[in-house]
Amino acid sequence: MPPGGDTEEVPERQKAEALFLANLEWIERSAASLCRRYGLAGAEAEDVCSWVKLRLMEDDYAPLRKFRGDSSIRTYLVVVVAALFRDYRAGHWGRWRPSAAALRAGPVAVRLETLVYRDGCTLDQAARTLRASGETEMTDGQLAAALAALPVRGPLRPSPAGDAPLAALPAASSAEERVAEQEAEQTRRTVLGALERVMARLPDEDRLIIHLVYWKGSSVADVARALDLPQKPLYRRIERILGQLRRELPAEGVQPEHLRDFLGELPP
Repeated sequence: MPPGGDTEEVPERQKAEALFLANLEWIERSAASLCRRYGLAGAEAEDVCSWVKLRLMEDDYAPLRKFRGDSSIRTYLVVVVAALFRDYRAGHWGRWRPSAAALRAGPVAVRLETLVYRDGCTLDQAARTLRASGETEMTDGQLAAALAALPVRGPLRPSPAGDAPLAALPAASSAEERVAEQEAEQTRRTVLGALERVMARLPDEDRLIIHLVYWKGSSVADVARALDLPQKPLYRRIERILGQLRRELPAEGVQPEHLRDFLGELPP
């Protein structure tokens, strides 16, 4: 190989490729976890996972060639996959905008809303981020109250097919699959719409508790600490709230058994 050739590039690419293959399962698990957090499943989740892997492979595995061992490879990949997921979300679903209520409440409310509803942080994580950056000295309880005063927002979702560029639309392999995907999406929207209407009738703190436990993945213990509530009675309170949701959902055209599908099991 003549001087100035790419003798150094080939081994570097091979090392990056080896890292990719050795950690492929972890990459897929990290992408799948983000998909679950944002309510993606089936073909849509597979599309996201494939897109993330392709981006990691671009330019001779450039993201992996940047790894310098300052953290474990798994920690590094979690950060990289999360950043790629945000790129996908921005490119395919639109940009995040703070709510009018957060804008009226001020910069801390805007940042809190962004951390929780856009970035998927738990209330505890958002509180620690805000205090560590010097943006606020508010306690977890005060921040929880501020969050409770804001509208509950779901994650950004893909635009309707008519608004998306053709290249961004996943192609179903058959008419049957397209019908199944459309039916699943319609069911999801129906159930989420019903849940939003029923939850809007809950007191602010009850709504925040359900959101933190089920949609943000906070443990009951973390919620109890954040809201300065006794932990043991909180379990009974959650059951009472869920009972109210189950009773009111049929009037919104949704069967109570869908509640588990969308909220999952009770965290410890």
